[in-house]
Amino acid sequence: MLEFFDCNVRLGRVSAPPPVSLPYNCEELAAELDRGGIVAALVYHSWAKEWDPAQGNQRLLKEIDGWAQFYPCFVTLPPATGETMPPAELAALAVHKHGAVRVYPGKHEFRLIPWNCGELLEALADASVPLLVERTETTWDDLAAVLSTYPALPVILLETSYRIGRRLYALWEQHPNLYLEANTYKAFWGIEDICAQYGAERLVFGTHLPINETGPAVAQLTYSPLADRQKALISGGNMRRLLGLEGS
Repeated sequence: MLEFFDCNVRLGRVSAPPPVSLPYNCEELAAELDRGGIVAALVYHSWAKEWDPAQGNQRLLKEIDGWAQFYPCFVTLPPATGETMPPAELAALAVHKHGAVRVYPGKHEFRLIPWNCGELLEALADASVPLLVERTETTWDDLAAVLSTYPALPVILLETSYRIGRRLYALWEQHPNLYLEANTYKAFWGIEDICAQYGAERLVFGTHLPINETGPAVAQLTYSPLADRQKALISGGNMRRLLGLEGS
C-alpha cells in the first residue's frame, strides 16, 4: 500500500471564503487526509500568505502542535526589511521541525532572484531546506537563476499545468535540484514520461487541500502503470527524503 505524503496543504480560514464550506482546521484537514489515505502532510497557514508571514508561521506552529502527521511549511519574505525571521534561524527551525519554506514573490511583491533573496536562498541551500513556489508566482527566468546559483537548494514547483513541458524538461536537463508536484501536471501520460526520461525522483505528491479534493491526486498515481518502486517514491518517499524523514 502506498503511503502518501502531501506537500501542499493549507491550514486556516481565508479572507474571501468560497460559497461552500471547506475544511480549515487540523481536525477537519486530518479527516480529509485520512479519507484519501494520506498519512502525512506539509502544511502552510493562510494567515502567512494573506496577512503576515511572521504571525502566520507562529499560528501554524501553535495549531499543528500535537498533530504528528503535520509538518510545517513556513512562508517567508526577503530579509532586507526585517519582517520575518532571519534566514539562518528560519533554516535551522525548518530542519529541526522537518519542515520546508514557501514563498509568494508575486503576491508579496518581490523577485525570487539572488539580488533580492540571496541571503535567504543561501541559508536554505546550506541547510538543504526545500523551497516551494507556485508556478504563477515567479518567472521561468527567475526560477532558472535560482536553480543555477544554488544547486544544493531543492526547489519544488507547485500548481503547474500540462503546457509547461518544453520549459520544464529544459530545466531538468541542467538542474537536478528541481522537483515537481505531480498532481497538477496533467499532460497525457505526463508523469510516466517524466519517470522514463528523468526518474521518479523528480516528482512529489500534492493535493492543494482544501482547494482541491484528495481523490484525483491519489487516483492519478494509484492507477498509473508505473512500477511499485516509482509509485512509492512519488507518493511519499521523495518528500520524506527531502525533509530528512527517511527511516522514520
